[in-house]
Amino acid sequence: MTKTLNLIAIRCLFLFFILFVLFFNNGAFNFLDIVMHYFVPLQKAMVFWVGEHILHRTEPIDPQFNGSGDTSYFYVLLLVVLLLSILGTIIWSAIDYKRSNHKRIFYWLVVVLRYYVGFMLIHYAVAKLHNGQFPSPSVGGMLTTYGDSSPMGLAWRFMGYSDGYKHFMFVAEMMGALLLFRKTTTIGAFLSLMTCLNIMLINYFFDVPVKMLSTALVIMCLIILSPNIVRLFRFFFMGMNVGLDQFNPPSFNANWQRVTVVLVKYVAIVFCALIPLGAKFYTIATDDKGDLKKSLYGAYRLSKLTWTEGTPAIDSLYVSKGWNVIGFDSYDRAIIKYGDNETIYAKSEIQLATKSMKFSFWEKPDSIYNLTYESLKKDSLVLKGILLGKPVVISLKRKEFELTKRKFRWVNEYPYNR
Repeated sequence: MTKTLNLIAIRCLFLFFILFVLFFNNGAFNFLDIVMHYFVPLQKAMVFWVGEHILHRTEPIDPQFNGSGDTSYFYVLLLVVLLLSILGTIIWSAIDYKRSNHKRIFYWLVVVLRYYVGFMLIHYAVAKLHNGQFPSPSVGGMLTTYGDSSPMGLAWRFMGYSDGYKHFMFVAEMMGALLLFRKTTTIGAFLSLMTCLNIMLINYFFDVPVKMLSTALVIMCLIILSPNIVRLFRFFFMGMNVGLDQFNPPSFNANWQRVTVVLVKYVAIVFCALIPLGAKFYTIATDDKGDLKKSLYGAYRLSKLTWTEGTPAIDSLYVSKGWNVIGFDSYDRAIIKYGDNETIYAKSEIQLATKSMKFSFWEKPDSIYNLTYESLKKDSLVLKGILLGKPVVISLKRKEFELTKRKFRWVNEYPYNR
């Protein structure tokens, strides 16, 4: 009876995580995105049906992906995966009653989870490079107060501030590569568990909407470690000599089977790990670090704003409320702080050849203002042109941020905590 229950449980676990990997691939197996594209209509149909007939939702479920992995659509999809796993287990058990070897099923489950977690962590590691997942603080971010930050925004700015810490995270997540090889699976799962647990807790406590996936990665690491958890406890806490389960694969009688398994393994490693990693390093090597636009990026305090032919009759850009700071950010974005720390945004297309820029405020995108710029000194900027139908001269002085000005120091006579 116990063996039968174990077999049924392993079958259900196997089906659940196989379906989870297919439906929540998230770039781990990049080739699956092409295959699963054809199943998206069926997937949506199942989610809508479960939402309407089982959950009795009155509101429509939005399937559009918007960067969040914890939408109603994905939670209902998770329920679909669970229901399909239970149904599949019933059919499997009815057709193949007691004939399957639960150890062999568990072995192939661990293989799938090893590669899924390994490729996912490598995917995360690659994203840490070159201002990817955690970009360095933008001008807009620097002009946002702590109190106006969302918990997720605060976490992103904290981790994006330090390139050294991002490189450390890159190394920690690259340890997931140890999961791709059978003999290093246990140490890889142990290190990956620590990394995934940290990711999960950040997602939980800073309200990052990737809670479902990060929780699944932690559970997967525990499943991979499960054959050796007792052995590890005896080794670390009882000082006993132990031998680890090496996840011995099932034997293949035919030579073509052995060759196929090895070939599939290394093709997957090349396409899911080495190519994305190589592409990222190529981007870093070929990036134009001498972009002159970057010399203009930053925040500037407004020193003086002068209308040369009288003030405008209509003020729709809050000039009369007193502009305090103008920031030029990457992606041709400008941020203006006015009044009591209020904010308006604009698009600023900088033309290096003519030393000019085009402004179009977000609230009036059709109104384009042409300004020329002149750098009188390293820390100052003068803008001239037509604004609100009147000639204007705007004198700016670069604003320094304590966060970027303060550098690493070995000796600190007192804590510099501000």
